[in-house]
Amino acid sequence: YAVAPWLWSDPAAIVDAFETLARYPNRVSTLFQGEVVRWPAIPPHYLPTWMAITTPPAALLLTFVGAAAVVRRGAARPRDVLRNTGLRFEWLLLACLTLPPAAVVALQANVYDGWRQMYFLYAPLCLLAVCGLRELLAAARRPWAQRATGVLAMAALAGMAVDVVRLHPHQAAYFNFLVDRSTPERLRTRYGMLFWGTEHREGLEFLLARYPDETLYVGSAADWLLRNNRLILPAAARERIVLASEAGRVDFFISTTRPPRVPFPPSLGRLYTRRIYGNTVLTVNAVDLSRVDEAAAEHYRAAAAGEPLFRSAAFDLHLDGRTLTWVSESCRPEDTGSMFLLEVVPADPADLPLRRRERGWLGMGFQFGQFGVRFDGRCLVRRTLPDFPVRALRVGRQWWDEVGEWRREATTVDLSADAAPPVHP
Repeated sequence: YAVAPWLWSDPAAIVDAFETLARYPNRVSTLFQGEVVRWPAIPPHYLPTWMAITTPPAALLLTFVGAAAVVRRGAARPRDVLRNTGLRFEWLLLACLTLPPAAVVALQANVYDGWRQMYFLYAPLCLLAVCGLRELLAAARRPWAQRATGVLAMAALAGMAVDVVRLHPHQAAYFNFLVDRSTPERLRTRYGMLFWGTEHREGLEFLLARYPDETLYVGSAADWLLRNNRLILPAAARERIVLASEAGRVDFFISTTRPPRVPFPPSLGRLYTRRIYGNTVLTVNAVDLSRVDEAAAEHYRAAAAGEPLFRSAAFDLHLDGRTLTWVSESCRPEDTGSMFLLEVVPADPADLPLRRRERGWLGMGFQFGQFGVRFDGRCLVRRTLPDFPVRALRVGRQWWDEVGEWRREATTVDLSADAAPPVHP
């Protein structure tokens, strides 16, 4: 009450505050153990798991030792918990570390983006770790054992420092050995790695250095994160960065691990890649293939050769195996900010993820800049279809109109064996 003046006029509002904390309405999707989850479907082990896999192992071990020692001393002298200042403080630390996570689990509170809502727990965790180190030093009665314990503790601290230096400036992507950090591209497909999108700044700085005299039209799947990172840059650099959402044009596209489960674009137009633990967390892609080698452009030309599966006034649609290719002969820079519509209807609905079976199709919509390229006055986009049999595709475009209404134009292309030849309006 002393630090919350808004409670002074209505003390009972603290009940509303706790109810809001327990049922915070922001339903952010987050990647956890390979599944995209959001409240109220957050599993009970979400918070303990995140704390376990992103805290240095030495800190976890020492915290466990310290907590066990506090419990042992309190059980042996329960009255001293109230009378002894030192013991009372240790029990306060233990309560500060354990009660908030227990409340989150018990109340099924809304947590997301790792355990950032609970980072305040790291202070009592570290203090209990110090208690654990003190216990180990006290248990090592011989001088050589105490020295060895101190050396091991310093080595653990040095290991943490090495991780910080190695990951800089992306220390927030730290994971310990309790998860698989050695298999390439596995970690990012199971856990969110950089929730705040700070890697966008690295992509922008790469483009500014590579093209020192150009105005850069840049897009991202997380436009607000791109906008925030532009604010960090010096004023002269900010003036050279124009967001695709502002100009309706994109020459470069920055892809990151946010939003979750959005695949990285094909590599033919890729200019820059950043990996952490062998996992791609950032790519910078040239949408205009005149900025990359001719071999890449030729590859895309070959993909658009032959008779299309479907032809409309806006684009041709080619299908080669499981690779779907859009080709538009008229490609203006302002058109490349468009959102393309792609809905895949399986031959067997059981092939869909469980949460998609009710609606009966899998959405694979995307921005042009994310998966498309521009060359020779044409726009071309390639997507790989899922590996299950596909009965039909719904393709087209979607956009916000002048009054803020969501509009879409879609055509169904039947791919079943007995389907009539596609109509070419």
